[in-house]
Amino acid sequence: MRQRSANAGGRHTIGILSPVVGGFYFGALIAGASRAARDAGHRVVAVQTYPSGLDRERYPDEPLLEVPVALDAVDGIIVVVKAVRHDRLAAAQEWGRPVVLISEEQTELQAPVVVPDNAGGVRAAVRHLLDHGHTRIGFAGSPSQRDIRERYEAYRSTLAEQGIEARPEWFHETADNHEQAGEDAAARFLAAGAPTTATIAATDRNAIGFLRALRSSGLVLPRDHAVIGFDHIESGARLMPRLSTVDPHYDRVGSLAVELLLARLRGASVADGVHRAAATLVLRESCGCPGSTATVGDSPVASGRPAAVTLLERLADTGFGAPSVGTAHRTGDDEDRANWLRAIVDPLTAAAERGTAPTARSLGLLADLTAARRPHPETLEQLIAAVRDLERELAATRPAAVSHAGTELLLALTKGCTRPMLARSGYLERTIADQYELDMDLLRGNGPSPRTLTWLPRSGRGAACLGLWVGHSPGDREIEIVGVDDNSGALSRLIGLRSPASQFPPAALTRGATPGSSRLTLVLPVTFGGSDWGLLAIDGNVDTRATSGRDKYNHWAALLAVALDHERLLASLRDQRQALEEAAERERALAGTIRASEERYALASLAAQDGTWDWDVSAGTVYYSPRWKQILGYADQAIGTSPSEWLDRVHPDDHQDLSASIAAQLGGARTPLEIEHRVRTASGDYRWMLCRAVTILDDAGCPARLVGALFDMTERKEQELSLRENALRDPETGLVNRPLFLDRLGAAIKRTRRRARDYDCALVLLRVVDRSGDDAGVRREVVRRLRLALRDGDSAARLRQDEFAVLLDDIGATGDPVRELLATILSDPETDLAVGVLPTIQRYKDADDALRAADIALLRSQTRSR
Repeated sequence: MRQRSANAGGRHTIGILSPVVGGFYFGALIAGASRAARDAGHRVVAVQTYPSGLDRERYPDEPLLEVPVALDAVDGIIVVVKAVRHDRLAAAQEWGRPVVLISEEQTELQAPVVVPDNAGGVRAAVRHLLDHGHTRIGFAGSPSQRDIRERYEAYRSTLAEQGIEARPEWFHETADNHEQAGEDAAARFLAAGAPTTATIAATDRNAIGFLRALRSSGLVLPRDHAVIGFDHIESGARLMPRLSTVDPHYDRVGSLAVELLLARLRGASVADGVHRAAATLVLRESCGCPGSTATVGDSPVASGRPAAVTLLERLADTGFGAPSVGTAHRTGDDEDRANWLRAIVDPLTAAAERGTAPTARSLGLLADLTAARRPHPETLEQLIAAVRDLERELAATRPAAVSHAGTELLLALTKGCTRPMLARSGYLERTIADQYELDMDLLRGNGPSPRTLTWLPRSGRGAACLGLWVGHSPGDREIEIVGVDDNSGALSRLIGLRSPASQFPPAALTRGATPGSSRLTLVLPVTFGGSDWGLLAIDGNVDTRATSGRDKYNHWAALLAVALDHERLLASLRDQRQALEEAAERERALAGTIRASEERYALASLAAQDGTWDWDVSAGTVYYSPRWKQILGYADQAIGTSPSEWLDRVHPDDHQDLSASIAAQLGGARTPLEIEHRVRTASGDYRWMLCRAVTILDDAGCPARLVGALFDMTERKEQELSLRENALRDPETGLVNRPLFLDRLGAAIKRTRRRARDYDCALVLLRVVDRSGDDAGVRREVVRRLRLALRDGDSAARLRQDEFAVLLDDIGATGDPVRELLATILSDPETDLAVGVLPTIQRYKDADDALRAADIALLRSQTRSR
């Protein structure tokens, strides 16, 4: 693919390929990247590569979407960990776009890889636990991902720097990054006797499960065990004790990825390899600290400045959700940061120097600036401590004025911190209400088609576009736009447009975004279970606060797939009903014209118990009567007009004879066709049919039609075969009768004469001596044991009422067949049998001579047994 050049206006569209597009991790990465791109005047298209509606966040082995989805719509690509199969990622140069990776494994692709400072964050956490006096520190996590492995290695190396070797029993491997895996790790930790006094968890969700399990076991935290997590999710602030954690600032990771990608798009030199975004240690009670504070590493304190001011500066950098991003955004962010700091420090300084109180305007501005920076849950506590410290440092001259100013500032800061929480609460309430209405619209099934996108929420929605797959092969299928939704109506012209998947979403959607808007274009697979309908593109905001990656757009896409499945099912049922009604109408229309002749024909065919057929030789079609189809067990519509409907069902052993007979008829045979053959019925069984037919010639004397009838003769044929079989076998036992046995014995004697050196047979005669009273039961038991003992080629016969003979063929081949036979026959102690054995038949002249010798051997055996 050819490298795409920058567009004339300087605006780029950045594509982000991510497993999912919401949640504290993926959502924060995308949100940070989106803000950095937006502030630089560019657009973002985020594509979810894993199916919507995943089962409990257990991602499949590989993504659903295959690149090049959205490739033609973007100028550069950011690939988030595991979003693309590694074999496709290695060939990313073929995409013709600059690529930046986030937390991805090292591949053959030469590209920058952006990761959070996993090592730095864990080092700070381990050192902090060491400062608390812990020397036995464990680690819990799943090392299946690059970030987790870096955290684990940093944990081991930091302990090693202090002369502590991490023991194998200190490591608790988890199945995944979620809470249940953390609980399972805690159970193993307790079962091992709690070998450590503190634990570093690779993720906050692991840490939350670990903490809950320890508390349930009766441990008092952090007195009995200290825990520090990694991710800084909001759930950690709601625990008791609250979770200390490392904030990796995933939004900054996304921002840094955009910076590097834009630099490459400008043609600047960007080094391949790892680029790290700084992490921050956030301290709460779970590590053993008495209160909530935050540290940012070893940043120096400026000489002569109050320590509280330095703490406020650190809070400005780490206690809020706003990221520090690319150059254009960083300038504006630094200005906002400076204004926020001045709004706190200047009023306190003025109160200390002049005794003036903060104005209502300055307090309102402080509340607005604080709310705009989206503070974390623990930020207010940290601000109270910092402002009180600053009060004490400035209260030497006018303590009352400084205290009053500090109280007013804290009230403004409280308003600023609570406003985002209240706004989020209102947002969640609106989201729940919108979701209810959306669910009802999609699942009701009696409104407009879900393809029209009229089910989208009425408020707060952006432009949307639905494309469904055309074709079945992922390699070459196209996508067709079937629904759009926007306020201007400009996208309506896209309805019906087909394009390769690489051109979705359409440029009219992505370029319609307003520069500087907080929205980005999200692309989600419309999937659920085994259904894969297409792609939903929608302009929206990413939710970064959810612990789970299941954002509302993911839910919409999954529910849309369910609604489309339902619509298809209803359409199929309607089509079937309409087809049935049309068929019934056709039947009624035809019935009036052909009823009389059809009834006469049907009655005649039924009386003859045969099925007629008419083969049009020139057209190559065959008319099969309803009775013909009924004989084979098929409904009238189940059989077409092809000759193969008959010939393909003929038994393979009979197919050649039937084909030859038909060919003879078409070749000018004078006698009518009459042949017996087997035909497979609808149940899969074969039935015997008698086929009779005559050839009808056209005016030129050539065969034009072959007209005949099929008669089911299965019962008669089975009787015939049964009579033939009974003529050669004993009807009671099923063994061969005396004449057939003597014939086989005579033939065996002749073979021994021809092959005296390598071939011989044995003859065994059996006679029931002592009956138990149930003659038939004894004979059945003897016959059953005979059948168990016979080999391929052996023959057994019933010679008289209670006398049996066995011909053991080719006794020199393997083993001792005579001994094996007798062992099986004589294994029943309740049946008394006399046995006569001829170990060879070579010296006897014929079958009668051998049978007499066997009878003599049997009599001698009886005499000896007495």
